[in-house]
Amino acid sequence: MSDIAELEAAENARCNALMNNDVDGLAAMLADDLAHVHLNGNVDGKDAYLAGVRDRFRFLSVRRDNLQIRVIGDTAVMIGDLIQQTRTLETNTDFDIKAVTTQVWARQNGKWTLNTCHNALPA
Repeated sequence: MSDIAELEAAENARCNALMNNDVDGLAAMLADDLAHVHLNGNVDGKDAYLAGVRDRFRFLSVRRDNLQIRVIGDTAVMIGDLIQQTRTLETNTDFDIKAVTTQVWARQNGKWTLNTCHNALPA
């Protein structure tokens, strides 16, 4: 399988883990030093990000479109649209997100893990 196909499969698995609330499966895909930048500018590390997935939100749908993937050795940059519907558990309120997302993936021991994710509102 090519690097591009492996990365597409890894991102698809990440989206499915979010929709299935599979926190343990998601944790295995994330680097220990994850930096996740949310649309509001807040930055979470791995533990805080996973706590949000577990305790604050449900991901009703997550889709990636227009992915551009560049592989540079054991590092890859993935840029594309993120379209998701999310429910806030505290208020039981659904909201839609459309963002442009940049991710950095790193291959370690033959496996791609998500190291950095930055979300921005589209122009």
